[in-house]
Amino acid sequence: MPFTLLSALGYCIVAVNYRGSLGFGEASVQSLPGNIGRNDVEDCMAALDAAVAAGYADKSQAAVVGGSHGGFLSGHLMGQYPDRFKCAGLRNPVLNIALMVGVTDIPDWCYIEAYGTEEGGKRFSAEPSSEDMSHFWSMSPIKHIGNVSSPMMFMLGAKDRRVPLDDGWRYVDALKSRGVKTRVLVFPEDSHALDKPQTEFEQWLNLAWWLKQHINTA
Repeated sequence: MPFTLLSALGYCIVAVNYRGSLGFGEASVQSLPGNIGRNDVEDCMAALDAAVAAGYADKSQAAVVGGSHGGFLSGHLMGQYPDRFKCAGLRNPVLNIALMVGVTDIPDWCYIEAYGTEEGGKRFSAEPSSEDMSHFWSMSPIKHIGNVSSPMMFMLGAKDRRVPLDDGWRYVDALKSRGVKTRVLVFPEDSHALDKPQTEFEQWLNLAWWLKQHINTA
């Protein structure tokens, strides 16, 4: 649904199969843990630059949209490359691993993604050390929140146990304190997937409206 809708509205969609995605073997998948916020971000920027160079995309009219790890990427892109994107739409995004690790249903993921598969497995504990917490923060989009200047929209599931609601709200609060324009939609009966039929309809319709406010497709 989202690709069909957005392409019908005139947007060029660059869907990036960044390092760590499925389809290029186990070595590619395992190259991402320990390098999140770097390898995946670099691949997204390389894909955008290639689309611009090929004439498919307008460099001055780019937005970023993603959910879960894609939301994590979107947060990083908005903070690491604030001049490249006019707005963003994030769905249940991972924004602060240091906050997430204490309340998520997959705390081991936080260690694996931040340290790498082998080292993360060794370090995993129900009681993160101060060193762990500092490292989690350093790998998270919130590290770069001071650079964010473009409008950001958030779609959050109130029953999400994977990336609990507070992760999104604390990031939004920080953006607001810096004067960044935000919009938040909370779906009270949804979990991480945001896949209830009415939710699917509402989130993508609202995202299309959000993009229209900030992106010129003419």
